[in-house]
Amino acid sequence: MRSAESLSLWLDPPAALAGPLHGDVEADVLVIGAGIAGTAAARHLARSGASVVWLEDSRVGMRATGRNAGFILQGTAERYDRAVGLMGRARARRIHAWSLENHDRIAAVIAQDAISCGYRRGGSLQLAGSAAEEAELVASAALLREDGFEAELLTGDAVPEIHRQAGYTLAVLLARDGELDPVAFVRGAARQAVAAGARLYEDSPVLRLDADAPGDVRAFTPSGTVKAQVAVVCTNARVGQLLPWFQDKVDPVRGQMLATAPLPRVFDHPVYADHGYDYWRQDHLGRVVLGGWRNLDPKAEVGHDEVLHAGIQARMEAFLRRYPPLAEVAITHRWAGIMGFSRDGLPLVGPAPGAPGAVVASGFTGHGFGFAWLAGEALGALVLDGQHPLIEDFGPRRLA
Repeated sequence: MRSAESLSLWLDPPAALAGPLHGDVEADVLVIGAGIAGTAAARHLARSGASVVWLEDSRVGMRATGRNAGFILQGTAERYDRAVGLMGRARARRIHAWSLENHDRIAAVIAQDAISCGYRRGGSLQLAGSAAEEAELVASAALLREDGFEAELLTGDAVPEIHRQAGYTLAVLLARDGELDPVAFVRGAARQAVAAGARLYEDSPVLRLDADAPGDVRAFTPSGTVKAQVAVVCTNARVGQLLPWFQDKVDPVRGQMLATAPLPRVFDHPVYADHGYDYWRQDHLGRVVLGGWRNLDPKAEVGHDEVLHAGIQARMEAFLRRYPPLAEVAITHRWAGIMGFSRDGLPLVGPAPGAPGAVVASGFTGHGFGFAWLAGEALGALVLDGQHPLIEDFGPRRLA
């Protein structure tokens, strides 16, 4: 069923930005993890004048950040109508607004740091593959508009012809969504964090974190230790390995991906279909990036191993061939990545229960680019100023 991992399109090649930690160091703040949230936190803290040591167990952007499709989508993993049903109207509206603020912050960082990452804010499409899903999209679009968000319902000839040829008859256009090369973005921001003074060490896994007391935090790596006042833990699916309270709050879930050789433009927008289980886009170089289909074998797609699932990969390729322009295109990359799914589908951001010397950002449930940058900046503000309003909606203690 499975074969060895292949290389992510965005990590080809998996370049290094820094060497590993050797020896003992001290800092005001220890940041663990160099994905979206960890990079945002390290950049914010270093630019604010804090002394920062920053540890990554592999390379910057090497985990879930570098193994996704590069979507920047608004909202949660649930469509807006279901989010309203689960959370209530007011909370669903606030959380949806947080995701749009997160995108605004990413766009601002790209401009401020002059990061070349193929960023485009041209909107996304949600496609309906059944009558039931059509009804859900209609209801979701109506609620979004009522709550002040942009959502355009497309039917008939308004649905792009390429999708009508594949059997889709209804879509919702969310004009404020975007796309980018996720690794180019995060590594560009990481370079700015280092330029501001953050001491980055790659290939430095934290074997043990002692964060029982604020002001006396210690982290142990294979070849060195860090002493700090506070730890900012941004390891998403692996958070329970360092902070035991999270072991039954965040589950590791595998996602499958593939990418093609460059093509003339076929798709104008990133696409979500089948309730978000299927997703694809064409990047700025013309490569089609496609992922999902986890619902075909959900029990197998759980765990920390970044391995391919042959059956899901075959179904993904068969779907790709439904589009005539893609019938003969070569597939150049196949890979898998591990996402952290929280028990209620929302990120966990704030003080870490059971570890008074740590704060945490985790459990992004497949929407790291929807919330994680703002979450990392919020943790930076929490460390420096003692508060950030995002914590009120995403604080981990809600799952106690």
